[in-house]
Amino acid sequence: MITAHAPLSRSSTCAINEKKASAFLSHLFTLYRLMQMRQYFAAQKHALSQIETMYKKISDYGIIGNQKSVALIALDGSIDWLCLPYIDSPSVFAALLDEKRGGFFRISPAQEWDSVASYMHNTNVLMTTFRTRTGIMRVTDFMPVIPGEAGDEYQELYRLCEVVKGEVAAEMVFYPRPDYARAKTSLETLKGKVLVREDGKDVIVLSCTRDIGIGSDTVEAVWNLSEGEEVWFHLGYHQDFSESFSAEKADLSLQETLSYWRQWLKKSETGRTVDLYIYQDMVNRSALTLKLLFFNPVGTIAAAATTSLPEAIGGVRNWDYRHTWIRDTSLTLQALFGLGHLSETEGYLRWIETLVSQHGADRLQIMYGLRGEEILTEEELSHLDGYKGSRPVRIGNDASNQKQLDIYGEIMDAALKISDYIGKIDSKTWSFLRAICDYVCGHWKEKDNGIWEIRGGLYHFVYSKVMCWVALDRGLTIARRYGFPADLKRWEKSAGEIKEEVLEKGWNKEKQSFVQHYETDVLDSSLLLIPIVGFLPYEDRRVVSTLESIRRELSHEGFLYRYMTDDGLPAGEGTFLLCSFWLITNLIALNELEEAEMLLNRLGKAANHLGLFSEEYDFSWNEALGNFPQAFTHIGYINSVMELCQAREKILVEDKKSSLGALLAGDLILNKGKPDERAELEESAKRLKKSMNILRGAFFDTKRGRVAYERMAGSNAYREYVKLSSDLHSMDLSLLKRREAQIAFWINLYNVMVIHGVIELGVKDSVKEVRNFFTRVKYRIGEMVFSLEDIEHGILRGNKRPPHSLFPRFKWNDRRSAFSISPMDPRIHFALVCASSSCPPIEVYTEEDLDQELSIAGKTFLNGGSILIDRETGRVSLSRIFKWYGGDFGQTGTDILRYIAPYMYDEEDKRYLEERADKLKISYQDYDWRLNKY
Repeated sequence: MITAHAPLSRSSTCAINEKKASAFLSHLFTLYRLMQMRQYFAAQKHALSQIETMYKKISDYGIIGNQKSVALIALDGSIDWLCLPYIDSPSVFAALLDEKRGGFFRISPAQEWDSVASYMHNTNVLMTTFRTRTGIMRVTDFMPVIPGEAGDEYQELYRLCEVVKGEVAAEMVFYPRPDYARAKTSLETLKGKVLVREDGKDVIVLSCTRDIGIGSDTVEAVWNLSEGEEVWFHLGYHQDFSESFSAEKADLSLQETLSYWRQWLKKSETGRTVDLYIYQDMVNRSALTLKLLFFNPVGTIAAAATTSLPEAIGGVRNWDYRHTWIRDTSLTLQALFGLGHLSETEGYLRWIETLVSQHGADRLQIMYGLRGEEILTEEELSHLDGYKGSRPVRIGNDASNQKQLDIYGEIMDAALKISDYIGKIDSKTWSFLRAICDYVCGHWKEKDNGIWEIRGGLYHFVYSKVMCWVALDRGLTIARRYGFPADLKRWEKSAGEIKEEVLEKGWNKEKQSFVQHYETDVLDSSLLLIPIVGFLPYEDRRVVSTLESIRRELSHEGFLYRYMTDDGLPAGEGTFLLCSFWLITNLIALNELEEAEMLLNRLGKAANHLGLFSEEYDFSWNEALGNFPQAFTHIGYINSVMELCQAREKILVEDKKSSLGALLAGDLILNKGKPDERAELEESAKRLKKSMNILRGAFFDTKRGRVAYERMAGSNAYREYVKLSSDLHSMDLSLLKRREAQIAFWINLYNVMVIHGVIELGVKDSVKEVRNFFTRVKYRIGEMVFSLEDIEHGILRGNKRPPHSLFPRFKWNDRRSAFSISPMDPRIHFALVCASSSCPPIEVYTEEDLDQELSIAGKTFLNGGSILIDRETGRVSLSRIFKWYGGDFGQTGTDILRYIAPYMYDEEDKRYLEERADKLKISYQDYDWRLNKY
């Protein structure tokens, strides 16, 4: 199309020329301002280069990671610590330990700036925000969590630089120095990427959404970015060089990483819920930090993310903490379980079990490499300056060769907590736990290096002796709970001897305090653990006096030193934060809640701007010291907050009693509600059993050694269970075809119905508190209703007559009789004891493993005190179930004893019953109806 235009007037022509002139002048002014800015940036860069030679505070750093490695990022946007491919591998960036040689990867404004850092809510994605005179820039850092095997070395790290307001000149400096700055490093650009070679081998690829150039050993770039503009960086270790990189791919990885951390944090495997009030965010940060220090898929945990950060500036106490200490187990379990996480601690215990089975309890080390390496040879890196000149810089840790007897107590304490929380310890696990207790009996009298890994000699450390007692105490509890075979008399004797010796030799009459070891009058903060582990009560006068002595001699406004004595190294270290959290636990137990909360808040200020704790703290300089972030400190913080909040809310309320209405009411159909039409019958029973196991674990009161059923009714976990139970309304029992499937279903259902009834009726100690408990507690399944007695006698016993009745449970025309299981398996009796200490360690009875599970139930029940043999009188005392249901086990007493014999752990008891079954006199014990017999 051709369009005709009218000729321009003179005035129009002048206007156009004026606009062009104005645009030209504006362009010249912009160029002039740009030149001024470049000159300013150059001058500022020179000034900053002088500042860069200064070490940053330890507390200036944030941490990102993916459970295989971590990176420490300072407030200036510099990654000053990163080891690849794993947290314990040689460093790629180590400016943290040598600001000149170590290497770094910095993204920051090229002009004058100040900055703040924060995490994206409930994640380990770090944002550093810079404010300049011309605008605001943000750097977002994260490491995607990549599933893979233990040997998979592929790693990646993303960085996003974006201007959110105004204009900012963004500067990037990439200065890799692999192998702790020992390797010969070269850089090469290829297809828009930077390839890093270490001693001639390709190791790292740096990709960017903008063009970058390289110098001899660095990559530097400056971009003038306006609001909304961004630059993505991707650092890949052992990455395929040809792999594509784009902003879209990077953003997708960011969203997946955010989702991973948030889903993990809100996951609850235990059903525990505690209102943490103002502490919630700090506790979440501690939990996320602990998760970063877990090493997947092995299941170990690094004590800290770094090596050689000093316990005193300029000092020599600079250790490598990128290993896993066995003593981390118990406290880690307590902290994470309290927050709803269980799988990590179960995995850790399985890892230790593997170690013991491979090497034996006598060769168990205090620490290992993250993959179980035994040799952790200590090496000094003399070419590195050390943090603020604190030398030597060490990798490896010779303390791995030390003897520390306390680790056995920590393992056994962790095992008991596993039992408390999930209700099981299997026989395979018991074999290695028993070996530990046997070892302690033979070695507790020996000297060791103690919890603090003192390198000045071996002593009889009081804490080590106490933890040997803990090992045997927990072993005895587990053995009696499940009837496991063990030399209980020897363990009891040794435990008594340990306590007697500690109370005599570990107590100093002049100081009126327990002391660090037998040969000294020096105090030690580890003595605060004496009541925490149950060796003596918190209120014991010796415990209280020791507490006051420690506060007098080792405390500075609640910040505690570990000890004050020569330990073989030059003096000088900060206060040890974990010890202060032990002090808080003692104060809470003594009901000194206001003082405990005041100290907790004071300690909270020792965390940095991101909520990260170091190992130690120098209150004179308000300075974090030691390796960072430190797992133990975060564990201590979580535990202290949980204990304080529970005390404040008075969670351990007065036991709820059954009301008169509940005692006199009629039948109770407990599984009310609208069912899920998609639920499957057998799977519903399994889910119910798992849900109830979670509930029992969530309300296990470790201090009182019992399941607090009376506290469950108002919990979210209980409401979830009730909701699940309603699914049975829509079930068709005829779908259960195989005998094994039927038995497993009804055992699971019976056990959860008992506890459901206990909770709903407010039973305190015994089901005998509620008249006709077993006939009144009922569930609706499909169109039929079943009581506990219907299930036990009408179905699982093949509709045999109950002991208290003249007639079978189901009449001939009762359609429920179609589901009776015959012939009866007598072992079912052993499986129906879910609410007592004789509860077998079976999480869920299954069709596939039913025979084995019932055998375990028999062994647990019979070896847990249900049979007592007196060889002198030739008498056997049996549980009263063998009187009530004798016909289920055999026609005569001889038949019953021979039925029992194969289930005995003790070989002598087994042979005795088999050989003398027809000669032994049988009596019956009173049946113990208590819910808790721990």
